[in-house]
Order: sequence, then C-alpha cells, then structure tokens
Amino acid sequence: MEETISLREIMEVLRKNLWIIIASMCLCAAATFGYLQFFVTPQYEAVSQVLITQNAQDQNSAVQNSEIQANIQMVNTYSVVIKSPRILKSAAQEIGPQMSLEALAGKVSVDSVQNSQVINIHVVDANPDEAIRMVRIVTKHFLKETPSMMKISNVELLADAYTSQKISPNIKVGMLTGMFAGLVIGVVIGFARRIFDERFKKEEEIVARLQIPVIGTIGNITSTETASHEDNAARRRKKK
Repeated sequence: MEETISLREIMEVLRKNLWIIIASMCLCAAATFGYLQFFVTPQYEAVSQVLITQNAQDQNSAVQNSEIQANIQMVNTYSVVIKSPRILKSAAQEIGPQMSLEALAGKVSVDSVQNSQVINIHVVDANPDEAIRMVRIVTKHFLKETPSMMKISNVELLADAYTSQKISPNIKVGMLTGMFAGLVIGVVIGFARRIFDERFKKEEEIVARLQIPVIGTIGNITSTETASHEDNAARRRKKK
C-alpha cells in the first residue's frame, strides 16, 4: 500500500534531520573549497583590442547604414582570421618551441563588441605574465599578416594588454554550489531515513500496513516511574 507524506510530516522530517543537513552543507562547502584551492590550477586572462577602421576611400564620404553593416561583417571575418593557422602558427613559433598550434588555439578566443568595429582578443593561461605576452604576440602577428592577407590596411591596435585577471576558479561560486549540493544530499538522507524506518509511529500505520485492529496501547515509561517501582519492590522485599 502506498504511503503518502503530508506537509506536516515533511517539515517534521526536515526538523529531525536538521543537524544532518547542516553538517552535509558544511562538509560539501569545505570539500569544494579544498578542491578549488589546492587541486585546481588558477587561470588568468589577458585581453587586447583591435579596431577595424574604414577604408581610405570612405573617409571623405558620408557613412551610410550599409557601409556600417559592411564594416561589422568585416569584423566577423577578422574574428575568424585571428584564429586561422596562418596567424597562430607564426605566433606559436615566436612564443616558444613548447607551444604548438593546437595548444595556442585552445588558449585564444575572439569576440566583438556588439554593433561596433572593435575586436577583443582573449588569451587564457595559468601564468598571468605569459597570458599577457601571448596575447601581445598573437595581436602583433594579426596586425602584421592582415594587410597582405586581406589586401587592405584598415586594422590598427586600439588597446594593448598590460594586465591579466584571474577568471577561475571562482571560490565564492564554488562554495555556494557545494553548499547547495550539501543541502540536497542532506535532504535526501533525511527522507531516506524516514522512508526506510520500519518502526510504527502511529496507530493508523499499524491498521494500514498490517490490516489488524489495535486492541490497546502502552505509554512510555519514564526513568522516574522505573525508579519508583524499583524502590517499592525493594521495600516489599525488606518487609518480608
């Protein structure tokens, strides 16, 4: 027969297992902090910016909407060019013999500011100084190779990379995630204890599960009552 749990019983289960839930949250948060702090390698990101300027023949003419859209499409083209083997291969060679084309491609990402002619070149590395050095090299080779590749010279450096920032791991987010996981685990343990507890707690449960009537009940005997009965028994023995 199916057993249903009312809202009151749910709150009672949570109350009785509150210490398990809190302990589980603390344990998971501590485990997450230890893992992120000692086993995850921090990653740093350096960013440089490149500006796609208008062609020389457009400098003295009014900029029409179609021309702006064409420039934005050109930004998308350049975003693909930056990660092309022609750019990254020469950049990887300058970075060092230990840097392969595939490894550098995994570190470089490109995006553009929405509806603008600015391209952001990102490089992520475990060494903050290396991230800055690599993004500068990639940007330099992009500016060097683009004129001959695209047959135009409308690309210029807008902002070079001078600093890098830590992007992972995020300790705060990790600990919050760990606490939430601990909360879920604690609640699951609490309800598992309730579901697998075969003891009868109410008369209705006996009738529902065993299909037999309850003839009588015996109340809980307190330690005071037990001690009183033992004293009375001792007195009777003395009188005999």
